[in-house]
Amino acid sequence: MKIIPSVAMSIMNVDKIRSSSSFIQAFELSVDFSMDEVSDAYLEELNGLRKEAGIAYTVHAPFRDVNIASLNNTVFEAARMDMMRSMEVAARIGAGLVVVHPGITGFFPEDRWTEMKRRELSVFEEMGKFGGERGIQVMVENLPKMNVHFEDTWTLDGIIRVHDEWESDVKGVCFDVGHAYHANLDVAEAVRRLGSRIKHLHVHDNHGGIIDEHLPIGQGTIPWDDFFEALEEIGFEGFAVFEFGPAERQREAVQLLEDRMRQFRA
Repeated sequence: MKIIPSVAMSIMNVDKIRSSSSFIQAFELSVDFSMDEVSDAYLEELNGLRKEAGIAYTVHAPFRDVNIASLNNTVFEAARMDMMRSMEVAARIGAGLVVVHPGITGFFPEDRWTEMKRRELSVFEEMGKFGGERGIQVMVENLPKMNVHFEDTWTLDGIIRVHDEWESDVKGVCFDVGHAYHANLDVAEAVRRLGSRIKHLHVHDNHGGIIDEHLPIGQGTIPWDDFFEALEEIGFEGFAVFEFGPAERQREAVQLLEDRMRQFRA
């Protein structure tokens, strides 16, 4: 098992990326084109920092106010374009991986869901084609259990089906531990069943209640030792992205993960 600690951060926080690069060498940059003005000059600055500081980037595609499964053609096309723009950003800054949220039901009736899932699949395939040509992996993330989310985004059988139904050499699952626990999954059993599909991690804690709390490891009730044991069994190698803040707490998060790993390996 090889886990590379990483910090989730807005793509616009270049100053914080620079200051944090003294103690962590990987960043997952979240992009939201409705708010972020990602100019060519800015992308060049990020790329220069990557080379200067020897850090690695991954990208989190937009997830606010977008729906890659929408039946509204205008909404769908805007979401599709945002996903592809995030792939282009990844290519420009040397990121080797992009995380994407599946579509949401948008409260459309179930008899429309087949077409909605077809649209979602077309976006995954387009992202995979782009990534395959440029060496960028595309990770589909499992979501919390919510009435606006398709069931296959939070059930284990569903996550497997979403991953397996599209052809790509660069696809994988971003296993979000907090989302899985929020959806009442046994996180260790989920890791074992997903197996080699898991190529990326989002790491945060919660109490398994109705709120997706995004707490630091150890501040909720997720059985982390069982989780790490399962990761060891499947031979996981990849990034573990801390999805909690504020940014000044990330040094503590890195140390916490390292302490956990030492305890596990003792």
